[in-house]
Parts: sequence; C-alpha cells; structure tokens
Amino acid sequence: MTERNPVFDMMKGVAILLMVLGHCRISDSLHHAIYLFHIPMFFIVSGYFYKPKAFGALFKADLKRLILPYLIFSAVVFLKFFVDAFRLQNFSTLPTFAVSVASGNFGVGPIWFLLALFWCRELFNAAGCSKWGIAGAVLVSVVVGAFGLNVEHSLGFFEGVSVVIFYALGFLWAKKKIVVHAWMALLGVAISAVAFFGCGEMDVHMLLYPLYPLNVLGALAVTFSLYWILEWASRFSALRNSLSFLGRASLLLLGVHYTEFMLFDWYAKIPDAVLVAVLRLMLDVLVTLGLSRVPIVKKVFF
Repeated sequence: MTERNPVFDMMKGVAILLMVLGHCRISDSLHHAIYLFHIPMFFIVSGYFYKPKAFGALFKADLKRLILPYLIFSAVVFLKFFVDAFRLQNFSTLPTFAVSVASGNFGVGPIWFLLALFWCRELFNAAGCSKWGIAGAVLVSVVVGAFGLNVEHSLGFFEGVSVVIFYALGFLWAKKKIVVHAWMALLGVAISAVAFFGCGEMDVHMLLYPLYPLNVLGALAVTFSLYWILEWASRFSALRNSLSFLGRASLLLLGVHYTEFMLFDWYAKIPDAVLVAVLRLMLDVLVTLGLSRVPIVKKVFF
C-alpha cells in the first residue's frame, strides 16, 4: 500500500480555508483570485484519492460520507429557522429552505458542494477506469461546463457532471499520467495571470465558465503551482501537520462554516473587513478542532 502524499491533504486544507475566506467581505480582486481555482482544486484532490469500487459499494459509502452530512447540516439550519419562525411568527423561510434542500438549488448554501461531489464520484466510477471510459466522461463534462447546461432542481447533478474533468485529472495524476515539475509551476503562474485578467469569474455552482478553456487551464495552472509550493513547504512539520489536518477535516469544517454562514451574522457590526475575515477563519477552525475530538463526530466525518 503506497504512503499517502501529505501535500494533497495540505492542498485540501488551503482550499477549505479559501472557501471560508471567499464568503467574507473581501475585495473583488481577491474574490476573483480565489474563485479562479479553489473549487476545481477540491475535485482534483478528490480524484487523486479515488479508488475504484463496485457501483453499489461506492454508492452506499458516499450516501454515508456525503449525503448524510448534507442532511445533518441542513437539519441543523432548518431547526434554527423553525425556532425563529415561531419566535417571530414568520414562517416564510421554512418552505423556501425545504425546497432548496430537496432540490439543491442556490438557496441551500455552500453544502451544494457535497451533492456535486456525490454525483461526480458516481459518474466517474460508473464510467470505469479504462481509457475510453474516462475519455467519454470527460467529454460529457466538457460539454456541460462549456455550454452551461443545467436543469433547475437537479440536486447538484449538472454541477457534478461539469467537474468530472477535474476529478479525472486528479485520478490521472495519482496514476502518474501527470507529473508536476518546477517548470510547470512557473508556467502555471503565467497562465494563472492570463486567466485572472483574461476571463470572468468562474462559479461552478452557477455553472458559470465565462471563457471555458481559459477557466479550466487557469484552475489547473494554480493547482499545479500550489502543489509545487506546498511540496517545498511540507518540510516544515508544523505547517504540514496543520494544513494536513484541515484537509482531512475539510468536510467537518465545511459543515461548521455552513452553520455559521447560514445562521449567525455576529460580525455584521464589525467595520473592519480584514478583522472579520481573520475572526471567522479562527472561529471555524477552532470549532472544527474541538468537534473533531468528539467520538461520534469522528465516526461520521473522518
């Protein structure tokens, strides 16, 4: 059994922190830079760790790993909305949120990612690991992403299809069909700059790829560059262990952030946007760290 590469866990750690930061009051330029790559990088890393399974076995495992947390996080938010509805005698939010959860539409918030990852994994696994199976899955993914094909209330299915291309690249990376060299990282910086200035902001949840080829290349370029940087940084054990933990705990951190994002606006009256971003990052990480020590939480999220 090959040793797990900690750099990929570090990449997930960076990506989940950037997700939290992307939901803070930040400049348009920083927001654009984050959305250039952070969601695609999640799927690339997930694809790297993919192991082929029988369809039924993977489906059952992902129901527990992805759909159960989706329902748990949704239930927590719905319970708060339910209490507030009786307290304020305003029940309008309940059916709206229930429809969002049942359909996976924009109102469900950041956990749309879990639905997209679920479908992405099932589709990629169904395609098989043969050359032609992967090629067919990637072709469908490109068509859906490039043309923004979507059907409302599809439970994240089309978002999941659109990111299969990134998942497949992660899988090929693990199979050493892709090797990242230092020169690729340097080239990636140049491509990233072109993507940043040359195309609009990508939003996977909205199936928004303003200039699809450049959006995809930009995401890959930043991911390869970040891998090279983190590979060097992994020699520092404190940084490696911290980011690796956040990467392994990214599902739990997503849920913590989702709860904070949907239910609490404690930071609304703090005028300093930088301070708010730092405080929200610290809060989400500390709560995640605390919850990770609870046995039942460890069983579900790790």
